Amino acid sequence: MTEFQIISQFNSFLISNAMYLAVFTFLLWMAFRGVIRLSENGGTIFNKVLSSLFSLTVVYFNLQTLGFLYANWQGTAYSLSQLDNLSPTAESFVNFVGGGSLDGFSLIPADPIAIIFWIVVLISLLVPTWTAPEPK
Repeated sequence: MTEFQIISQFNSFLISNAMYLAVFTFLLWMAFRGVIRLSENGGTIFNKVLSSLFSLTVVYFNLQTLGFLYANWQGTAYSLSQLDNLSPTAESFVNFVGGGSLDGFSLIPADPIAIIFWIVVLISLLVPTWTAPEPK
């Protein structure tokens, strides 16, 4: 592959990743709305279990989307680093990513701030769900 093809494929992936991110951000908003309704109106154990399962699934898919993004960054940098001639822009991309690798996928984010963010999201979704009062 040429540098142009690699970058073109990377940009196509970014577009599809952005669409997934938009959908899963909407689902995350829905999960928070469900937690707010559960906190305000109370809920049975069944409602709390369903809300928790939905919240965990939404966080899982968001982490998966983030993992695919990181893996694609790594793969693109690795593919570019295997070429003989690189433009200055491609070279700076490879240097920024750190050379890349082919085994970059993980559900655990590479960025520590992202880890903290998702832990806070999980706490914000699960604690209000399970501390909501039982309906009267």
